[in-house]
Amino acid sequence: MGKSLRINCAICDARTVRESVLDAYERISINSALLLAGPEARELLSRHQVKLNAANILDLEGDVQVSTVNGSMELHPGQSLPAGRVYLMVNGNLVIAPGSEELVGRYLGIRVNGTVICPESMAVLLSAANINGSLSTYPDGCVLLKRTVELDRTFCLRTKQDARYYAARRIVALAPDIDFGRLAEKNVGFVTRQLMVAESLAEAAVPLFDERADILILPDGCAFVNGSATLDEALLRRYGGKLYVNGSLAVTRASASCLERVSYLRVGGDLLVTKGMEAAVMECAPIYGRLLVLGGVHLCDRDGVVIDRPLLESAEDGLSVKDCGRVEFSEDVPPELIRERLVALRDCGDIICTEVQRAAVQMTAEDVGRIGPACPEEEEGEDVTSINAATYQF
Repeated sequence: MGKSLRINCAICDARTVRESVLDAYERISINSALLLAGPEARELLSRHQVKLNAANILDLEGDVQVSTVNGSMELHPGQSLPAGRVYLMVNGNLVIAPGSEELVGRYLGIRVNGTVICPESMAVLLSAANINGSLSTYPDGCVLLKRTVELDRTFCLRTKQDARYYAARRIVALAPDIDFGRLAEKNVGFVTRQLMVAESLAEAAVPLFDERADILILPDGCAFVNGSATLDEALLRRYGGKLYVNGSLAVTRASASCLERVSYLRVGGDLLVTKGMEAAVMECAPIYGRLLVLGGVHLCDRDGVVIDRPLLESAEDGLSVKDCGRVEFSEDVPPELIRERLVALRDCGDIICTEVQRAAVQMTAEDVGRIGPACPEEEEGEDVTSINAATYQF
């Protein structure tokens, strides 16, 4: 068999590809989020057996430097201007501060795989930018805060006279010592999508917020848990029995003794409940996005999972699998056992199973990729060169 080249990368720079390199392989496959090319490179690739799977193709002709930032970046006045022809690529969020017009204009182009945040007056400068995400603007003159901000006494002491503060997602005002009367005297204002406020503070707080903000009034003493959590003793010791969970909350059999101490429960994301615990959880009158019943064994956020017969047989309360890249069922697992013990299979990629198992797996599968036998491996004797990199240049 001939030689094959397989390239898996985030950015593939093919602008300088040579025909002698392409001729050295019988088959070439490129899997890339972005392919950098030019007219000559695209013509060469089209004349050879190159299998291209690229989310985006960008033509850059001539001597262009690609400056790549993996992570968040801020452009602000005082930064050095790019020297020469520079194309900026940001794999993360890009925050553009007021007064950065000259800096933005000096880049040949900008591509952002994330969110761009800038003042409203600067949005027109980004009309030619390639934003693989979203553009979030805020009113000119506002002080930019984090997307979610929890107000407390210290924050309020640091506010400036006549200042307006902006948070893209929400502002949480649950601390009992927030003095909104004093903030009103300083003519402080807030712009945000949502205000979460304690009931006793609502009357003084609401007039300080932009009228477009959604208002969510929570009971006094409620704590804001920023992220997913599990209901356990540690959570109650830190936050108490009135909870707003800004994420998913898992309630397991070990949580049973904690439920009676919960007097208020609101979950912004999914309420994950172990099979058999549904009735006990509902006694708390929770408010939530989705109720998902899970098995007693819960596998989550893994690159690969193998589900064999002993694993299923030992999961007396069922097995749930969520957010895993590849899930493989051993061939000796009977369909009857899958139907009995597999409680949930959600948000996973490639599901490998036999044809006999397929129907049983599909019964609980939700938002998953391909389900079925593994794809055939490369032909025996094939010489394959695999390259896995963040950035690859021919």
